[in-house]
Amino acid sequence: MPGFLGEISKNGILKGFPNEGNKDLLVESISGNNYFIERRTIKKFLNDKVFYEDEDFVILTEGVILNSLKLIQKYTSNDLVETIKKMYTLNGEAFFDEFRGSFSGLLYDKQKEKWIIYTNHFGDKTIFYMVLKDRIVFASEMGWLIHYMKSNNIDPIPDRAGAYFLLTYGYMLEDYTLVQQIKRLTAGTYMVVEDGNFKIKRYFEVDNTPDNFQTEEEIIENIDFLFKNAVKAEFEKDLEYGYKHLASLSGGLDSRMTVWVAHELGYVNQTNLTFSQSNYVDEKVAKSISADLKHEWIFYALDNGTYLKNIFEMLNINWGIVLYSGACPVNAAVSKIYFENYGLYHTGQLGDVVLGTYYKLSRPDTPYYPGAGAYSVKLIRNDESKMLKYTYQNEEIFKFYNRGFNGILSGNLPVQKFTEVVSPFLDVDFFNYCLKIPLKYRYNHEIYIKWIRKKHPEAAKYIWEKWHAKTTEPTVNIFGRKVPIRVLPKKVFRRLFKSELSSPRNSMNPIDYWYKTNEELRNFMISIYTDNINRVTDLEIRQMCQTLFESGNTIEKTQVLTLLVFWRSFFDIQR
Repeated sequence: MPGFLGEISKNGILKGFPNEGNKDLLVESISGNNYFIERRTIKKFLNDKVFYEDEDFVILTEGVILNSLKLIQKYTSNDLVETIKKMYTLNGEAFFDEFRGSFSGLLYDKQKEKWIIYTNHFGDKTIFYMVLKDRIVFASEMGWLIHYMKSNNIDPIPDRAGAYFLLTYGYMLEDYTLVQQIKRLTAGTYMVVEDGNFKIKRYFEVDNTPDNFQTEEEIIENIDFLFKNAVKAEFEKDLEYGYKHLASLSGGLDSRMTVWVAHELGYVNQTNLTFSQSNYVDEKVAKSISADLKHEWIFYALDNGTYLKNIFEMLNINWGIVLYSGACPVNAAVSKIYFENYGLYHTGQLGDVVLGTYYKLSRPDTPYYPGAGAYSVKLIRNDESKMLKYTYQNEEIFKFYNRGFNGILSGNLPVQKFTEVVSPFLDVDFFNYCLKIPLKYRYNHEIYIKWIRKKHPEAAKYIWEKWHAKTTEPTVNIFGRKVPIRVLPKKVFRRLFKSELSSPRNSMNPIDYWYKTNEELRNFMISIYTDNINRVTDLEIRQMCQTLFESGNTIEKTQVLTLLVFWRSFFDIQR
């Protein structure tokens, strides 16, 4: 992911970062006796990207700050640099809490010799770092740090906990990576380097304590008001820079509501992007919505799963912090888009759990448990909590920080090669409000569906991929979950004949079906496994890989392959 890198030292700069060969990036550096900062950013939204030094400060911002113009106005400033100086002076070291959007950055207060390096509220602008004996090294791309290590004869050490998380959850928990020396700045945190001390501080916390003093009608009105504000902020940023709108669209509710509400607000010049198995409901619904709204529509077929062979490319994008197959479809689709005239990539990320819930049961006191939100439970350990550094108030908060922010938002990484990614469901004000809606409204998407029916009824006329039916159809409650009566026979049939679950008719991404029917893909995955399993010199990690690959489904096999290719690239001394 483009971004920035740096080194802060007590004893002079070593450097050792790789040269940036991408001519499409803007590359600039600032250095002093004991620090070196370089940005390697895409040439979009540059008014939001500060790169500045004077006698008092070094200031860098990366990504997009959706409310930058409002902040300039609020602080009666001439530009974003002046605004940030005032914000820091008035609000202190967590001044960036007021930013909205997908951002990261740093500030160096030269008078206090104090460094502040931060990621955004949800951590989708990655920052990795190493704390060495006499220096701190950090970078937006983990690969830049590994190159730095090898340039300075620092051997990367495999992290067994990181390997366990990849082979169970399919993504890293907390600040772990596959390399012991490298950590990740987690959602809503920042680091402070001052007086030789290093600290990680939290400025934003997920709070799902319910507010029980609102009526259902008030909740619906507030959802609509806050969601519209969030959509406006995103789409106005495109117009600020003269870009066209690009938005993902599927058969789900989340991307649909982003696209639909934006259209209702007047942002009609949209291009919608869909990727799925051909003739799946995602394609059919997105095609209908785009046609009815008269939007340009681009469809990328995932048929046969051949994109899953791009494992080496994906490891250069995600560095093993998440299973490679997760964002592989996104990468395959967006790599075909010419982004020059498009602005932000608008999504509906995490809408399903923000206006729904991460709780499996309708009990808000459900605690964290080993394997909560994991892709695979075959290797789950009962003593897993010994590896965790934080405590979690409940299951949902654990899942937001780990499955949501660390896992699902890693799907942004392929897109961030080209532009910035946003979701109105991840507007901080909208997110905070929704998490306090009582669980009885969020569970089973009760309030989500009622909001659409009342405030945007035309959007309810299309099938919802999750139900394979419209949200207006009658339902029956089955073990606490709503199931449309019309599709109940099909669901019963699929439960009885489980082989049908891998049919291309029943998934946008039928990965088990492709593995079974595409011999070339199957042989490719098996060859990656057989060629690399014995490279893993840590016998405990190797045994976990063997167990999961040989007994697991296709998703679990891709978890193993992610680890093996990472190992081959960064730990194998025989390469």
